[in-house]
Parts: sequence; structure tokens; C-alpha cells
Amino acid sequence: MKGTYVVHYSEVALKGRNRPDFVRALRRNLRKALWGLEPEVSFEDGRFVVTSAGSEPEVTGRLSGTFGVAWFSPVTVAERDYQGILHAVINAAHSTTGRTFKVDARRSDKTYELTSQELASRLGAAVAADTGMKVDLTSPEVVLHVDVTKDHAMVYSNKRPGPGGLPVGTAGRVLHLFSGGIDSPVAAWLMMKRGCVPVYLHFYLAPTPKAALDSKITRLVRVLSAYAGKSTLILVPFAEYQLATAGAPGDLEPSLFRRFMRMTAEALAPTLDAAAISTGDSLSQAASQTIWNISASDQGATLPIFRPLLTYDKEEIVSLARRISTYELSLEEYKDCCAIITRHPKTRVKASELTEQVRSLGLEGLVWKVLDEATLVTHNPAGGQTRASPFGDTMRRIQPVKGMKADL
Repeated sequence: MKGTYVVHYSEVALKGRNRPDFVRALRRNLRKALWGLEPEVSFEDGRFVVTSAGSEPEVTGRLSGTFGVAWFSPVTVAERDYQGILHAVINAAHSTTGRTFKVDARRSDKTYELTSQELASRLGAAVAADTGMKVDLTSPEVVLHVDVTKDHAMVYSNKRPGPGGLPVGTAGRVLHLFSGGIDSPVAAWLMMKRGCVPVYLHFYLAPTPKAALDSKITRLVRVLSAYAGKSTLILVPFAEYQLATAGAPGDLEPSLFRRFMRMTAEALAPTLDAAAISTGDSLSQAASQTIWNISASDQGATLPIFRPLLTYDKEEIVSLARRISTYELSLEEYKDCCAIITRHPKTRVKASELTEQVRSLGLEGLVWKVLDEATLVTHNPAGGQTRASPFGDTMRRIQPVKGMKADL
């Protein structure tokens, strides 16, 4: 048997003339979030009404991870006549354990025979007489909501918060530099909350991509896919870069590698239709993340670089990682590129130093070499399918065709 839920959106309400586009995107994302549960999603009088198979915990778990949702609740759909509404409200009251209550009645259809206040007063008196609960209009333990629309009435009492933000996909695509530590998954989640679709770019240290494919990197992307739908991960080998920079000054290593990662992301952006880069940097959390080193790494960038965690401290990042279920995975042992970077880097690198190293080491040409050896991984939470293939083949196939983008 299917259950029915009312879903209210968050910032979408502020979008003015663009609101229909955001509403369509959220409706599409609600259907994707409820894949396999035979969802039906309609938009009625400024709210979504969702009917779905599956247990209530399963449905509410998926709705609570859908960006753009402000709150939602299981509802009882009743006839519009007073007796039908009263019956549903009485049943809802009996299913609660509170001792005080109030009725919050709203009419989106102003032709209804009773005003919102009249309906609330009559229902409140009836509930008090039937259940013995006391009316408290200031701080009730239970709020019985009644929404009267043009076709029916909806009764509910258990409003649950959604993640808020904007529907994923409404703000475009970003290339997200992904280390697999605590910070970068949280940063990706925050970018999704602002409507972005992240494409994960990870540099792996092992001789082959299999170690990365079998590691927490892929599992973290799967967890994040619960919020974004189909996700793309590009695994780039670090070995060629390591050989090419063997003679570079050790104290420049972290900043030089960050410059190279940014260059690689910029080279990928046109193919993947990405308009920006994002990272998990937090200001002054590490030597490579001082304001001077961030500035030096960004020098000459051709795309915006977003850092949603820039002002977060570690405790705030860890708290959010726990909330989105990436923290424990991020702690799993995995040797990444940062593990072999010098422990004594400069904290005030000059941009000119990095630019000279890029030129003398031929790193611009190296970008295309490592991408030709990269691996493309896609994960679709609808069915749990994860697939890997050589990314170089994809690059060669779509790059020469003007205006064609990878369907990732």
C-alpha cells in the first residue's frame, strides 16, 4: 500500500520568474530519490504531494536527503467536507502522545465554506472533547495541521526537516578535487546543497587504479550519490607527475601539486561542461592552505574556484561529516598523494615560483598525458551500478566534436 506525503520546498520560493524551473527540477529529483518505490509526484497549490510505496522510514529517509526540501510529513488525505476532515483530525490526535495541542488550519481554496480560523476553532473544540487533550495556542506539544485545497484536505502532525538548499542540477556542474579525507566529501555535499552537480577528480598513488576503485574513494562517492543521483569519478594517476617533479624544490611540493590539480581540472572542464572548480580547503588548516599559498596556487586560473569550507574549523567539519555519514569512511586507511608530500612546506609561496616550475617541468603537457591514462567511474544509485572505463577513450571520442559534451 502506498503512503502519501506533503513536501514543501525551501529557497525555491524566492526565485521569482525562475521558480517554475526550480520546481520542475525538484519534482524530477524527488522522483529520482524515490526510485524503485513507484513514486507519483504532483504539484498542488504551492506544495508537492508524493505518493510512494515502501515503508515510512525508507521514504522519509530518502526525502530527508533531497536538496531543496524544507520539510515534509506523512499525511492523511480526507474529503473536503467538515465531517471528513474531523474524522481524520480525531484519528491523528489519537495517534499522538501529547497532552496539549492546537489545530493549524489553512485554506488554499478561499471558496471553502469556513475560514481558516473558524475551521481551526471548531476542530479544536471537537478534539478536546473527544480526547481530553488541552488546547495550548502558545507552545503545544502537538500541532494538528489541516490544509484544504481545491480537491481535498490533508491532515498531518509530524513535520520533519529536509536539508534545505536548492535542487541539485540547478546551479550547473563543478569539478571537485577529491582526496577522500574528512574535508572534501563535506565540501562536495555543501556544493550540492547550493544546486551544483560535482564531478569528482581524484589523483591516486597506486600503480593501477584498482586500489582506488576498491578503496574508500569509490565508497564515499556512493554515499554522496544518495544526495545527487548519478555520480562521476575520474581517477588520475599520480606517478607521472611524481616522476616529472622529482627535481622540484621540496618546500614547494604541496602548492605545486595544487596548481597541477587545478590545471588538470581546467583542462577537463570544457569536455565535462563544468563552469567551476571546488575544493575542501579550509583557511590555514594546513600549510598549503594559508592565504598566500592559496593565492599562489590560484594564480592564472581560468575558472572560479569555490571553497565552501573556507571558514569552517575542524570540529564543524567533523560534525557535518558525521551528519552526512562520510566521517567513518573518511577515517579508513588509504595512502593518498598527500602522504608523500613534504612535511616542511613554505607557508608563503610566491605565484611566480610556481609558474616557473610549471614552465621548466613541462607540466602543461603532462596534464594531457595523465588524463589520457585516467579512469572514468560512474555510479548510479538506481540499482547500485558502478562502472569503470578508460577515460582517455572518452576524451578522444568527444573532444573533436564542437559543442558535444560527455553524458556523465
